[in-house]
Amino acid sequence: MSTTQNTLRLIVATPYGPHGRGGIDRVTDLIIDTIDQRGDLGVKAERLITRGQKNIYWAVVLFAQALVQFVVAARRGEVDLIHIHLAFRGSAYRKLIIAAIARFLGIPYVVHLHAGQFDDFWARAGTYLRQSLNRLFVDSAAIIVLGDYGARVILDRLPSLRDKITILPNASMSPSQPNRGRSESERICITFLGFLVPEKGVPQLVEALGKLACRTDWIATIAGSGEIQQTREQAQQLGIADRVKFPGWLDPSETAALLQRTDILALPSFVESLPMAVIEAFAYGVAVVATPVGAVPEVIAHERNGLLVPVGHVEALANALNRLLDDGALRRRLGDAARRDHAERYEINNYVKRLVSIWRKAARCRKRETLA
Repeated sequence: MSTTQNTLRLIVATPYGPHGRGGIDRVTDLIIDTIDQRGDLGVKAERLITRGQKNIYWAVVLFAQALVQFVVAARRGEVDLIHIHLAFRGSAYRKLIIAAIARFLGIPYVVHLHAGQFDDFWARAGTYLRQSLNRLFVDSAAIIVLGDYGARVILDRLPSLRDKITILPNASMSPSQPNRGRSESERICITFLGFLVPEKGVPQLVEALGKLACRTDWIATIAGSGEIQQTREQAQQLGIADRVKFPGWLDPSETAALLQRTDILALPSFVESLPMAVIEAFAYGVAVVATPVGAVPEVIAHERNGLLVPVGHVEALANALNRLLDDGALRRRLGDAARRDHAERYEINNYVKRLVSIWRKAARCRKRETLA
């Protein structure tokens, strides 16, 4: 890393790398792109790819390489801070190792908790794992969570860490071109973005779309990787296969193009922290239907900037979609409020400024501790 004396030299531990599949890598891409474009921030950031996008055997090799990369950079004095994105299961085990190495090397680290499942994972952990997770947070220089939900997950177990925690909801870019709107001759576009797995409520979404089969004024795109074939077969059984597209995982430009023509985003998840799909839909002024899980109800105010439906309630989801299909004025009102909220609260430049402030404070605190 070639830096000036006052530049903060940062490593960001992230699972899949540039354009990786998932919210963590999507927000990491935005963070690093913004830093690269903003020389005034005084930060030099590099990724530490901890898992990769290939099979499990390659993931082990790549993780070992990541550890070597981190140790070498630290030994050369090229790292001031490491930012650790944390999910659960494999992510947690990998990040425990990285944090232990950081402590050994005297490198401060920030923990950024993302997973909606982390509470259950922590609760079910055995004694040794639970103690290790506790130490991960206790020894951190700062902790970032996506909402009050994430803060409660930590404070219920480690109440003494309150002063370390910052609530920082996910953010995204404001689009260069807003949602283009729909002509009266076009069908209304319903979109899902995310992994096609039961935890995301995809079977319930398809079932709800099946209840709208008698209507001819809509089409749907269910975009993402996962159980694509099973979901397609469900759509066929419900007689809506001709109106539901399954394009697979979309890169950022493809996602932007889809959101520009989307009227309704549906995300009926059972478990979430704060999905990037909701934040991105807000940026495009799209009306959102979601479930009140994780930090979602901290972002979506029912009837003001989106609609909330009970988890797993197919009938309520179908009714909400029906309502938005019938009422173009409601779609526009919710979407306009969402767009305003995005500009005020979830825009990436303001987000990165707050991140840089957290990073610099964390690095200074650890430096003072070392000198003491």
